[in-house]
Amino acid sequence: MALPQNLPQTNNVSPAPLPLPILPFAIDPVAYISDVYDSLFASQVTGTTPLIKNIRSILFKKLLLEHAAQELIFHSIFTFEDLTTFTLEILRRTTIIP
Repeated sequence: MALPQNLPQTNNVSPAPLPLPILPFAIDPVAYISDVYDSLFASQVTGTTPLIKNIRSILFKKLLLEHAAQELIFHSIFTFEDLTTFTLEILRRTTIIP
């Protein structure tokens, strides 16, 4: 069976680039909250000894990250504004900020 003669040849034609999809926000919210805690709040934790201070700091951070992981089940974060709102909400729910 012969192919019709009027079909275009595609041997030397490169395919057109596909448009890139718009991806959701590319920052991990839990990692972001961890960085916020380390940068702003970890130094504010007090303890009678350096060991107790370190233990308290680790426990506060664990509490924050567990709350964040639970809340991410119900929240979608697509913009920096969503991330900021989410972070502030987690900090309020864990009473780190009023």
